[in-house]
Amino acid sequence: MRYAEDYYDRFPRVAIGHYPPGFYLFNSMGLLPFRTGGALLLLMNVLSAGAGLLVFLFGRRLLFHHAEAVTIAALYVALPQTRTYTSLIMADLLLVVLSLMASLALLKFLQSGRARDALFFGVWAAGAILTKGSGVGLALLPPLALLFAGKGGLLFSRALWLAPVPVILFALPWMLFTMGITSEGMQDSGISDWVKLTVPFYGQAMVREVGWAGLAVIAGAAVLSGFRGVFRRSAASDGEAVLWALLLCGLAIPLLVPSGLDNRYLMPVIPSILLLGSAGLRALGRFPMGKWQPLVIVLFAFIVLAESARPVLKLYTGASETIRLVIGLETAKEKSGDLLQLLVVSNAAGEGAIIAAAALEPDFPGLQVVRGSKFLASSDWMGRGYQVAFQTPAELTELLRDKGIRYVVIDEPGEDAPEHWVRVNEWVKTNTDFRLFWKGEVPSWRRTESRSFKVYGI
Repeated sequence: MRYAEDYYDRFPRVAIGHYPPGFYLFNSMGLLPFRTGGALLLLMNVLSAGAGLLVFLFGRRLLFHHAEAVTIAALYVALPQTRTYTSLIMADLLLVVLSLMASLALLKFLQSGRARDALFFGVWAAGAILTKGSGVGLALLPPLALLFAGKGGLLFSRALWLAPVPVILFALPWMLFTMGITSEGMQDSGISDWVKLTVPFYGQAMVREVGWAGLAVIAGAAVLSGFRGVFRRSAASDGEAVLWALLLCGLAIPLLVPSGLDNRYLMPVIPSILLLGSAGLRALGRFPMGKWQPLVIVLFAFIVLAESARPVLKLYTGASETIRLVIGLETAKEKSGDLLQLLVVSNAAGEGAIIAAAALEPDFPGLQVVRGSKFLASSDWMGRGYQVAFQTPAELTELLRDKGIRYVVIDEPGEDAPEHWVRVNEWVKTNTDFRLFWKGEVPSWRRTESRSFKVYGI
């Protein structure tokens, strides 16, 4: 606890409790032996490779052809969204891996009915929930898969009811313990109002990530499955049933739960879209195409990749250079202290980038970052109950002096910037009533927006 208090006092990014501990535990495998950002990026690429391997294993069961399975697995790893999140330290790829492992375990259960497979599904589902709260959508996976596969009788199997045991033992206590913390991350919106936002947003996001070809093929696969079920009175294969269930589970949380809008929330459903689309193409082209069928899958992969193609860029830049500028300014002083306090005033992305860069900076262990959004104002996680902590330049000066802050890093506020950011930005330009001195400027990018970090000394 002493370590945690010291860490979050120096680098106040996101405390354990808002996000579950699974991703932190996974990252410890890289950070315990190697305290570098490179170790974490290596782990992200391991996750990408693992997700590709799981897509291959699913594809081999679904497509019955190794070359086609390899093609879809390679397509998933090569997609811009997947490659983007191998260069960011975020939990979404781990969620994808655990969701696919849970799905494979459930597929084995549908085929074997063994208690061991049901228990493994519960273990991987618990891991997914302890990685991101959206993992709770996996609770819908068994009933939906059994329904689509026409095996509803297995719902009454004793073996299946072993699946919730790991979730109850490991995930549920954490969810109950942190319920008050995670509720702060929910937006004030009813389900109907939220759906009006999410349906068009994620519709456009689907087009961006898999293109119109991917969406058209998955729609064709859905029609084909429905035709087979209604007119031929045959259920989906076990593999298709699990993937359709995984697709619906993955969409349910972002569509219905008001926790924010982001393309990356679709990451768990992309493997299902690619695999089900390929299975639909294979079923449609089996008879007219014959031995040329694998080429249809390859063509599908190329079209999806071409439609979704975009440069994979570093989304946030300039933070490391800013930290090195501040450290250089400090070490150049004749009397440089052991503790260096830096105030960063920006949006969440800007503050987070500076904090992450500072946390991985080995050359000045006494560096401490203070978040402007937390130090100069107060609010809950979503900005509700917002109040500014100062009213005049003199009050701001007193706050900075009492905290012992020696540098202020700030960038230009946007139209919807909070009041504390706007005030500080206006006052640093005029230096009215407090002593801030221009020290330098570093260009920065936040996704597609060009910004710059401006550094002032006190």
